[in-house]
Amino acid sequence: MKVKFLVTPVGLMMGNIESARRLKNALSDQGVLVTDDRHAEGYDLLHVHTPVPPSNMTEVKRARRKGVPVVIHAHTTAEDSRGTWTGSTALSGVTGMYLTHFYNLGSVVLAPSAWTKSTLEKRGVKVPIEVLSNGIDLNRFKFDQERRQRFRARYGISDRAKVVYSIGVVCVKKGVEDFPKVARAFPDLTFVWVGRRSMLYHPLRVRIAMMRSPGNARFLHDVEDIADAHSGCDIFFTPSFTENQGMAVMEAMAAGRPVVARDLPSYSGLLENEKSALLCGDLDGFVSSISRISQDQKLAESLAGQGYPRLMEHDMGKVAGRLIAIYESLLQQRPKQEATGA
Repeated sequence: MKVKFLVTPVGLMMGNIESARRLKNALSDQGVLVTDDRHAEGYDLLHVHTPVPPSNMTEVKRARRKGVPVVIHAHTTAEDSRGTWTGSTALSGVTGMYLTHFYNLGSVVLAPSAWTKSTLEKRGVKVPIEVLSNGIDLNRFKFDQERRQRFRARYGISDRAKVVYSIGVVCVKKGVEDFPKVARAFPDLTFVWVGRRSMLYHPLRVRIAMMRSPGNARFLHDVEDIADAHSGCDIFFTPSFTENQGMAVMEAMAAGRPVVARDLPSYSGLLENEKSALLCGDLDGFVSSISRISQDQKLAESLAGQGYPRLMEHDMGKVAGRLIAIYESLLQQRPKQEATGA
């Protein structure tokens, strides 16, 4: 079986690209030949990870004309694009129409959560939609004392400091404006936001939020290995307004970090309030939850302990196995597709 990954290195799609990289490695470990050479030919399936640029649509249509099954990963929806790049909210209607048309070109669409699947169906995606987790490499993200020391030494963080952190592109959708507001309530704690910044991502609003940040809040744009940050910090806090699944949340759970998050429907099945996480709806909730965890080590350990087992079904090996089964099912249907001119 030879699978061609169509992954376009576009800045707006960095999460998609990272997901594709991890999945490629997991499939390769199970003996699947995967190429991400966009000029490759002679492949059995086309697996698309990025809906842009529009030339990707041409590639999909060409594959379908040749009778090649097309798997499209729905890492992006109109709903979760709002508040990312400048103009994204105003253009979300157009974005939604484009994505719906694009996803309907596939043989099957993969959604990282049940919420994403439901959202796509409401948007008019008619082709079969399978829920498949983005997955997590449990070995890579497990807590590591050496990583912790390396991270803290590089950024001058005391061994004694208790660090509340968030990971993600610095943009409005991720809740960057709420992050410094919460940090201001905890002058004795260190707050760190790890993630790159782009001038496409609401530069004025983001710049204002960063300029108004208190002295205990830092934004780090040059962390080479995210796993270092997960081991180097203590409480994971994500005020993000929309996620299709939440890779950073799963990474934090794998590292044994207690999670404080906005209560989002996409977290259903992964995060449960007062058990595997503390889920909140506003600033007061965030402040109260972080206060509880920072002052109660038993609570922190309980949340982390109950969170980790929920990751077992998201292990990259299992995710790759499920995807291979989807590939094989599509290949078995291929003669029928070719006969009908798909």
